[in-house]
Amino acid sequence: MPHDKRAFIFFIITSLVLWQFGISVRDLCIKQNMQLMSENNPILSFVYLKNTGGAFSLLHNYTNFLAAFGIVSIICILIYSYKKLEFNQKFKMLTLISLTSGIFGNLVERLQNGYVVDFIKLNFINFAVFNFFDILITISIILLFGLIFFEEIKKHTKKGAE
Repeated sequence: MPHDKRAFIFFIITSLVLWQFGISVRDLCIKQNMQLMSENNPILSFVYLKNTGGAFSLLHNYTNFLAAFGIVSIICILIYSYKKLEFNQKFKMLTLISLTSGIFGNLVERLQNGYVVDFIKLNFINFAVFNFFDILITISIILLFGLIFFEEIKKHTKKGAE
């Protein structure tokens, strides 16, 4: 049984809402008029790029592997969230919601199309084109490392005090 059913239900519903929001952002940004409007913007442009790989087009054309990795990742997050996540762990919950939505968003596109649509291009730096779900995944991974790091510090500090 989950420690806190409210946490798991909130996690599932909010992950799906954020995923739908990401789809709306993508659909808005890849419209032709948005691409034309952002064309001369010095900060960012909206483009349409099919990416059959992962981040920075790594594992180009390994769609099945990337899809399998996404499925396994989501299953692991769901099991962890079901068994361990509690409603008072808001920062951890939001981080896992963001990570799950990002993985799920790219996974669905990859399974439906054989690629993900990347559409955000930074014009002030030579950088890879990416999408909203990539942003969610990247920020979530950084936050998870921070959470793990601070939990370990807290654990060692507590041991030292005893």
